[in-house]
Amino acid sequence: MNFGVFFVFAALSACCPTNYETKTEPVAHMKVFFTPSTDCEQNIIAEVNKAQQMDIAVYSISNIKIVDSLINAFHRGAQIRIITDRTQAKGKGSLVEKLKSAGIPVVTNKKTKIEHNKYAIFDNKHVVSGSYNWTENASKFNSENCVFFDQLSEEYSRRFEYLWNLYQK
Repeated sequence: MNFGVFFVFAALSACCPTNYETKTEPVAHMKVFFTPSTDCEQNIIAEVNKAQQMDIAVYSISNIKIVDSLINAFHRGAQIRIITDRTQAKGKGSLVEKLKSAGIPVVTNKKTKIEHNKYAIFDNKHVVSGSYNWTENASKFNSENCVFFDQLSEEYSRRFEYLWNLYQK
């Protein structure tokens, strides 16, 4: 088995202890990128530019190129929801307020210590996940990764809905 496919199986299987069964279907299409480089950033922006619906859970968001693409997508009518960490949202360089000012719904973790997820679901079909923080430092200096794949089960979407509802309260 390809290591990347194994990683996705492991991530899907271990992502969330729930009362529903995790599906470990084969991944139809997958791309893996590493930083330092702009590969994660550019591929996230490409997904944002074509998606009509996005559910995003990220620990930190301070990459102006990604934020600008999200705001442009929102202005063209894309539905976007963002979950992020409350401490990171208030941190130096955070662009969370810019996203909120544009009208994009953003919630922060209220029931957990850290919102450390780093994934996005595009049109309920495509997912990016990995260690990549949506920051300029992640692209320029850090050793991080992002994995793009087709969502064949609804694990990421179910987890996003669970967190979105939890943090709305």
